[in-house]
Amino acid sequence: MKEFGLQRIWEKLAFQPHYLATDNGQPLQIINQGEWNNQNGPDFLNAEVIINGIHCFGAIEIHIKASDWYFHQHHTDPRYNGVILHVVWQNDRPCFTQGNDPIPCLSIKSRVSKLNLTQFQLWPSLPCAQQIRALPEKLLTQQLSRALIQRTNGKMECLIDAHSQLNQDWWLTALYAFMSAWIGKANQHNCIDLCKTIKKSLILRAKSEIEIIAYLLGTSGLLAIKDHDAYTESLNTTYQYQMLKFDVNPMDYLQWNNRQVRPPSFAPIRLAQFGSWLFQIKGELSQFFNPPNQETIDAITKKGFQSNLGEYWDKHYELNKQSEKHNPNNGQEHAKKVILNGLIPLWNTLAKETHKPEFQMAAEQLRSAIPSETNTTTKKMSTFHRCKPPKSNAEWSQSLIAQHQLYCKPLKCAQCLIGDALINVPFMKQES
Repeated sequence: MKEFGLQRIWEKLAFQPHYLATDNGQPLQIINQGEWNNQNGPDFLNAEVIINGIHCFGAIEIHIKASDWYFHQHHTDPRYNGVILHVVWQNDRPCFTQGNDPIPCLSIKSRVSKLNLTQFQLWPSLPCAQQIRALPEKLLTQQLSRALIQRTNGKMECLIDAHSQLNQDWWLTALYAFMSAWIGKANQHNCIDLCKTIKKSLILRAKSEIEIIAYLLGTSGLLAIKDHDAYTESLNTTYQYQMLKFDVNPMDYLQWNNRQVRPPSFAPIRLAQFGSWLFQIKGELSQFFNPPNQETIDAITKKGFQSNLGEYWDKHYELNKQSEKHNPNNGQEHAKKVILNGLIPLWNTLAKETHKPEFQMAAEQLRSAIPSETNTTTKKMSTFHRCKPPKSNAEWSQSLIAQHQLYCKPLKCAQCLIGDALINVPFMKQES
């Protein structure tokens, strides 16, 4: 059993959820199992249970072994003080919060049937994988196009909302578009808060890379570390001056998420890379507000969005925490993501909001000029490659990603043209 499988079992209540009792014998009733949390903190939020007649509202934490509570250092993390129930496969140790309060525990190993256990461990990432070959190519193309349009519209809506929150400032909107694409999905929600506090004049007037990096890391709250080395002390000194001169206030560093994030995508190094790139272009984001021509598109596909960090970052993913030596700068694949998830949505949004269709044409042209992506999601969707010869550009890979995120992962088969066709195949045969 893996923790993800146990989380899915809890989400679906795929065990015997009636006549429950905690492991120390207190009657337990589940009113609401909570909302699955993909960010830092407990696994499920806003849950409601009744323990020994007392209504409890809060978070649920899931572990294979109860002792994982201590292995993951939850007993020292204030975000876990609101856990009302510890759901485990095996209860091998009593657990307590940071304030030394005991946490009720529910072991569900004996309550999960062998059938459910097998289903949740072996359920395929693409349920229609074995039947999809029987469908016409036209239907597959139609569904992929539909998913891509929905994904594109979703990204536009996100930027339109950001534009509103950022006082209709296109420079700040562009900053958010590029920053959120650079940082990645795990911390995208924090980028809007950071951009709300950014002062454009400070970025545009910066005379050194360290000024911008210090400003981003300081304002994000990530400079709030206990011990400083020479580099972080330099950043902190620069930021303290900026705080006094520009009246800026840092965010809470606990907002930033490293959960299920690989070290190269940790917020500190990604923000440092972003600051390096901003300094390279002198903060001139307005260059992206003019309708682009072919020369601009060619330059973007060749040069891309790449940083040029110094040697400190080749041994650090986080501040004052050494790691093995690595390339401190983002590679071509990451730069491609920034274009696909930052620049192209920005141009589509500009096309809609400024009524200039040339931006949309340029966005489609740029997407067609970028090679197809290869990542875990496109590999999961490899069945589509066998059904239809894949295009060599990013339109194909973005369609697969959209299909996976909007339909396959959340198992919205009934809303999918492919799933609907497969569900109705037996009935079609009976009618004929």
